[in-house]
Amino acid sequence: MAQKITRAIVVLDQNSGTLRESAGEVVGFDLRPDLQGACGQCRAQGVDLVLAVPGLSETGLAGGWEAFAPGMAVVPLAGLSYLSGAGLATDRLSEDEPATALVSADRRLRGDARAAGLHPAPHPALLPMMAAGQAVKAARIAGPRGALERLAATTGLVPMQFQPVPGDAETWALFALLPEDALIAAVLAGLTVQPLACDPMSEDLVWARIDAPADAAEVQGALKGRDILYAEPGQVLVALGPEDSAEALHIHGGHGHSELLVPDPGLLRPASHETDFAESAAGFDLPEPILEPVIRNPLSERILKWIRPDCASVTAQYQVDLDRYTGLAPLDAAGPIVSRHSAHPDNKRAEAALLADLRAMGYCAIRHDFSHAGQTHSNIIADLPGTGHLRIRPEILERYRKILARPVIDRTRLPGRALADLAYGDADAAALEALPDEVLRRKLEEILVLRPWYPWWKLRCPSPGIGADLVVVGGHFDSTAGFAPGYSAPRDPAPGRDDNGSGLAAVLSLARYFAAFRGKLTHTIRFCFFNAEESGLVGSKAYASHLKSVNAPIRAVFCTDMMGYNSDGNRIFELHAGYTDPAIRDLSVPLATRVAAAAAA
Repeated sequence: MAQKITRAIVVLDQNSGTLRESAGEVVGFDLRPDLQGACGQCRAQGVDLVLAVPGLSETGLAGGWEAFAPGMAVVPLAGLSYLSGAGLATDRLSEDEPATALVSADRRLRGDARAAGLHPAPHPALLPMMAAGQAVKAARIAGPRGALERLAATTGLVPMQFQPVPGDAETWALFALLPEDALIAAVLAGLTVQPLACDPMSEDLVWARIDAPADAAEVQGALKGRDILYAEPGQVLVALGPEDSAEALHIHGGHGHSELLVPDPGLLRPASHETDFAESAAGFDLPEPILEPVIRNPLSERILKWIRPDCASVTAQYQVDLDRYTGLAPLDAAGPIVSRHSAHPDNKRAEAALLADLRAMGYCAIRHDFSHAGQTHSNIIADLPGTGHLRIRPEILERYRKILARPVIDRTRLPGRALADLAYGDADAAALEALPDEVLRRKLEEILVLRPWYPWWKLRCPSPGIGADLVVVGGHFDSTAGFAPGYSAPRDPAPGRDDNGSGLAAVLSLARYFAAFRGKLTHTIRFCFFNAEESGLVGSKAYASHLKSVNAPIRAVFCTDMMGYNSDGNRIFELHAGYTDPAIRDLSVPLATRVAAAAAA
């Protein structure tokens, strides 16, 4: 048995929630369902819960935050930075309580927590185990897919990776964090269980790829002094401590970079999203008078099918973007950049430049923040909102967006007759108006279909229509020179022209082209620029997990990576889903066929 925790500090990051930010000011936050569920279980066991929010102390606002985190005390923190040392002031947060857990996705912060005498954890879904005094283990469990899914559903384990065993399509492998009784349940179910000799609470598990002919000395150097937790053809699993870097695991010839395994309770859940708008009213009858249909011009619909980009004009601007983001031309007023690696200062310049470029095209570009290596990083996101099939009448939607896009609801700004413009009867309107502020906020957001997968609280950002799904177009914008001997990520050059300046410029080109179709497309195109890919796919995993946790309606995903160079000189490029699950991989065939047909037209 481990020590039972009596207090838990959850750092708001990619594993627990997202900030609502507008014009540089925090106006609220959204907690992930996994955190809310874990908190409910912990409160039942008498655990005090604290939400530590990096960046909140810089807003100059005070109070009202508990409405966004019911049952948790909210503690503002300064923003995280490599230059801020421990950053979290763990001595202040712990209040001399020896049985305090600190939850963070960032292993560097978890290392700081352990040094301060706290109990670190990488994900809030582990808190109920810690509250019960259960030691958390890491393990690889193999067996039939259905048996593994049943184990996950019945034991509360937290999955990290789920994939077929190479060369054995009938057997799947599940890497997970779980208590001892779940390990025993796996054994009793006839599954193959291999505990992994690591500390999963302060260390991260990482796959190092060595699936191509590699220099033996290089492999030995990369793995020297590290315990190999598990190995299979093409890759080995190792643990990285708080001060370790994934750069050391970059091996020439490896197919793909090192991959970080992150706890994700939603990994095995079927993807789903709302298809019935009436269900979103959460117990109230749908107020139909606030809706209106989206009317499309039939002529515009026909024209859209035949429009093709002018490749010459697209290519010219593509070259300009490629040169700016890879150090051959000035990126901004400070001149050319040296590197886009997430540990290099110029990475922040690349973030800012992407925001500026997208906003210059007319997009409402935003940051999706995540924590890694003691710093807050950002994925850069921009939407071309789809019209959908229905929309809430703009005058009503905008009135309530202005009311709800503030930390505290100002009831004096509600309509004269209680919630009259939502067209509810007097009884329902009175019931709504009588709700506490935090409950009223959630109910109004549900009624108005204000979802955390698009930034409705940014009033300058247009909202998508009801029924508009997401088509994600993205690529990573960070770079590395990890193959170079003695490479120092915070200092050394890493222009990354092919990997992945080429993909970055491609997504910018697509955003520039599609800007002309604003208000003409049924579904939303979301342009995504992911950070810290070279450190283990960190930013893209954080974002994908976020979208799934809030049931975002993903329709298709296109990712551009290393488009600028083909060593064979045959100008043949791949369009595929690089995933080990054949069912998922085969989903890319219709997309590839459609793109090939469009290119040939």
